[in-house]
Amino acid sequence: MALLQAEQLRKRFGGVAAVDGVSFAVTAGERVALIGPNGAGKSTCFNLVGGQLAPDEGRVRLDGREVTGTPPRGLFRLGVGRTFQVAAAFASMSVAENVQLALLSRAGRAFGLLANAARTCRTEALALLSRTGLEALAGRPCGQLAYGDVKRLDLALALANQPRLLLMDEPTAGMAPAERHARMDLVSAIARQSGLAVLFTEHDMDVVFGHADRILVLDRGRLIAAGDAATVRADPEVKRLYLGEAGEAPS
Repeated sequence: MALLQAEQLRKRFGGVAAVDGVSFAVTAGERVALIGPNGAGKSTCFNLVGGQLAPDEGRVRLDGREVTGTPPRGLFRLGVGRTFQVAAAFASMSVAENVQLALLSRAGRAFGLLANAARTCRTEALALLSRTGLEALAGRPCGQLAYGDVKRLDLALALANQPRLLLMDEPTAGMAPAERHARMDLVSAIARQSGLAVLFTEHDMDVVFGHADRILVLDRGRLIAAGDAATVRADPEVKRLYLGEAGEAPS
């Protein structure tokens, strides 16, 4: 059984069908990219899965359990993590303290005494930072981090919940080309090692074709193609609407 199942999702805004009958699935350990031209409906579809929006029709299931319309906080409790296009952290706190707060949240403990973060869950936080290549920066205030390190911290914060499904919104936005592939190499390694399912949106087609096991292509709210990189590159409709007649992935 697929870990994530989206079934006939529909969402309208006035007279516009932003998502129109979209169905797909993501299995454990699989990396699936959701792409399409501007206005294709990928952000709306992504937010239907992530609980930011409720569908007008259709269902979302997590490991067989219906979670349609469950808000992000509820999905977090069910093992859904998320990274964001614009990464954010508590700038005045250290890298380790930010991760410790995320670990406290997973455990359902109060945030009122932030001073406790410095001595709680320290070992687990350092293990997560080591996993994401940030252990050497554990004591540095987040406000002093380079942008690429902030993005790595964003991943560590999402992993603190021990998610089964990771939703990544433009995971390489604002990063240099070498950093983009290094970030997705890290995500891919974690997905393989832990059986983490990953659904991501991304504008960089080099990243998509280089790192996705499967690619879903939307246009005007409909799913027009799905498959591995070779299948999607060869699809005539994808060539016409998105990649250009030559089928070359834009950089």
